[in-house]
Amino acid sequence: MTILRNSAVSEDPALGSIDHAVAAARECLAGAGLSAADVDVLMNVGVYRDANIVEPSNAALIQRELGMHLDYEPGSARPGFSLDLRNGACGVLNALQAANALLANGTAEHVLIVGSDAHPGGRADATDFPYATVGGAFLVTKGIDATTGLGAVHLQAAPRPDGAHPGVAGYLDLKAMGRDGARTITVEVADDFTERVIGVARTAVRNYLANHPEAAADSTVLVTNDPAPDFAATLAADFGFARHHQADTGSRNAGSSGLIIAYHQLIRSGAVREGDQLLLVAGGSGPTAGCVGYRVPVGGAG
Repeated sequence: MTILRNSAVSEDPALGSIDHAVAAARECLAGAGLSAADVDVLMNVGVYRDANIVEPSNAALIQRELGMHLDYEPGSARPGFSLDLRNGACGVLNALQAANALLANGTAEHVLIVGSDAHPGGRADATDFPYATVGGAFLVTKGIDATTGLGAVHLQAAPRPDGAHPGVAGYLDLKAMGRDGARTITVEVADDFTERVIGVARTAVRNYLANHPEAAADSTVLVTNDPAPDFAATLAADFGFARHHQADTGSRNAGSSGLIIAYHQLIRSGAVREGDQLLLVAGGSGPTAGCVGYRVPVGGAG
């Protein structure tokens, strides 16, 4: 099965989104005793980007800064590939789903997932930008047994009538922004977003547990991003989980790397041991939520 071999977080508020992704990736690889040359596929799930860069893909820019397979090497079995995969706070779950498939069919041996967000104008303290300037990285590889590691990813979208607000909407009004477009972003959060994201997360967890009863034990540790205050505590109380951890990035939302940060903080706290069952849950704009079970493998968690 697929395992999270290592994780890392970058928190310097002076950095931009690319630098955060690169810093987290380097720390993650170094902690696993690997280099960028060992990575087969890089996936970037970041949403809010330096200068609102769309093209080239931010994954390509991160790949360049890492020095990951920059030149074509004839005969090399490791061509290296990178892509952006955007689905807000749930993008990391999509990336884990894709990594699981690439590892299972032998396309890749090491998949690196990075997520990071920053105000496009470098204003980490902007009061109208609700996201923390942070980044995170997962190194995903094959495990050594069939009983530990990641389960199947489940994603759940809340029903939304045409024209209804998605809960969180980040956009750039090009006509209004004019020449400041590269340094400006508008983020709208609906008044009822908290209730709606908890509601769809509740549905996602309920449906997941119905198909994966092994994750329903009260000893399971619930690990979540932070789309709303007490997100993890509310879900833990609803489903009877005795332990939970929610990403902590102060008063600002952890954004696209929220689930990575939550996992990393929990692992570094020493509260998780080999064989423990985790349930990783993320919720975000859409509203959309998703989850995946994870049994901590032999040798512990990275």
